[in-house]
Amino acid sequence: MIIGDTPMKNTFLALSIVVTGIVFAQSVYWEFSESVTNGGEIHWTSPTAVDPNSDQYQYVYEITYIGADVEFLGIEFGPFDVTDQIDPKLRQGKGLQYGPAPIILADMPIEADADDDGELDVSAWLMMQLSADGRGNFDVVDVSLNSIVVDLGFPFYEQEVELVRVYMNGNVNLDPIELPCPGDTNDDGVINVTDILNAISNWGNSGEGDINGDGIVNVSDILEMVSSWGPCN
Repeated sequence: MIIGDTPMKNTFLALSIVVTGIVFAQSVYWEFSESVTNGGEIHWTSPTAVDPNSDQYQYVYEITYIGADVEFLGIEFGPFDVTDQIDPKLRQGKGLQYGPAPIILADMPIEADADDDGELDVSAWLMMQLSADGRGNFDVVDVSLNSIVVDLGFPFYEQEVELVRVYMNGNVNLDPIELPCPGDTNDDGVINVTDILNAISNWGNSGEGDINGDGIVNVSDILEMVSSWGPCN
């Protein structure tokens, strides 16, 4: 099975931030094992939660197994392990995002032409996010499974069959990070006019200067800097 070349939407925002003296809150490791049938959906919620109010979240996720069941002459075959045929760039991801939750970790289409005939055999939309209550959510929606040519072995050999089920196993490792001095944009241990200027230079954008983590640098961030003016505690 080969994932097509469709670009990802909102692909894993990764912020390159170097912070001195960061403090990691309790980390979590979640595993999921789910399957989906044609027209069905996956809605998975983690059994545990993290602090939804952390300053940042560093995450790594991986889809470790992808399998498929097919149907021919009313008989189901499988699952066939197709993990190695999926682009690793679509099976793995990592990044660093500002809190607080909710935040989106992945939001993208998955499309596959498994038999290289120029037609999509599998299509779906995948979203992975951290909810407002600190739980991980994994959703696969808008699922379409079509026909595919596969080698069923003796006595059938290559046949056009119907995809009836897809399996996904994976994991997410999430580290909440609490910054001792969020307004210190240049990490010099003090909030001063330099930090104000850094925020103004990034006005209207996310990233440096977005002190409250709402996704945009604006007057609210400047006010928070002013309220914390001086050396970091």
